[in-house]
Amino acid sequence: LHRHTEWRKIAKKTRRKRIRQSVAKAKHDKEEEERKRREQSPSYREFLRKCEEEEAFQAQEEARLRHEAEQRWLKVEEEAQKQWQELQKKLEEARQERARQNALIRLEWEREQQKLKALKEAKEKEREENEKKQRQLQEEIENFVAHGGETPEHLKVNVEMNPNKATCPFFQKTAACRFRDSCSRNHIKPGVSRILLIPNFYLHYSLEQSENEHGDSSLEFENHETYSHFKEFFFDVLPEMERCGRIRQFKVCCNHEAHLRGNVYVEYSSTREAVRSFQAFNGRWYAGRQLSVEFCNIESWKSAICGLHNRRKCPKGSSCNFLHVFQNPHNLFQAADRDEHRTPPKRYVEISVKNKVHRLFLLY
Repeated sequence: LHRHTEWRKIAKKTRRKRIRQSVAKAKHDKEEEERKRREQSPSYREFLRKCEEEEAFQAQEEARLRHEAEQRWLKVEEEAQKQWQELQKKLEEARQERARQNALIRLEWEREQQKLKALKEAKEKEREENEKKQRQLQEEIENFVAHGGETPEHLKVNVEMNPNKATCPFFQKTAACRFRDSCSRNHIKPGVSRILLIPNFYLHYSLEQSENEHGDSSLEFENHETYSHFKEFFFDVLPEMERCGRIRQFKVCCNHEAHLRGNVYVEYSSTREAVRSFQAFNGRWYAGRQLSVEFCNIESWKSAICGLHNRRKCPKGSSCNFLHVFQNPHNLFQAADRDEHRTPPKRYVEISVKNKVHRLFLLY
């Protein structure tokens, strides 16, 4: 049974194959006859000729278009090559110019660096020389303070704030000017002197010029309250300054103007003592403030101090440019107010006669 089934399948397959082949052969024979018939037809031959002509014409046209397109492309390519070459030439020139500029900049930078180096070396050399000179000057000052002798020459040089201008009369008398360093006249400051000025050293609220809704704030304090505060300041500061040497004059200003308010003037008996005091107090802190000490010249205390202030007759009042000073307790240094401390002292010799010493004053 199984073999019969297989045989039937093969027989059916073979039969279908014969049928397909016969159908295909019939179709091929029919198409071949149709082709031979068309080939023998004049119209078909004319059609084939026209098709061949059209194909040839189309091929020629396509070749022409390709040639024209190729020519256009070659022309564009030539122009692009020309532009590219010009661009490369410009870029090369720009690179050369940039290289030249960079070379110039580098050369200038090297020259500038050499100048800066030379300037730095010069400044360093100058700084070292200045430091050496400052050390020498400091040693001279220390030697002068410790052992005395002649005042170093470099300390005797005066500093002029406005040379070739007229001398400021108020600064010449009081060593203070309301215009300070912006004054149109000349302020001559000594390199060293026997008199020290400590600006705005003494402070009290009654000396401040401030207005409020109730009027002048300085009127809230009585004069005795201010003077009591001044005496505390006087007995606090004077002993400290006397440690540096003998004081010939000590004055504290009670002016309300900013350039005179609370200024303290201290005159020592010698320049050496004044320099020692300057070293001790300049930069020192007092009552939360750092002191700034200056050397100054007061030619005459009698001319610097306002004589009408103590008699309460000063017409300028708080705006007076002369010194309104507190009266020192126990009238200390009162003789200096009249410049009597600067008169030459009487010289004398002591002669012993019969065990008794006689003092003979020499008058000049």
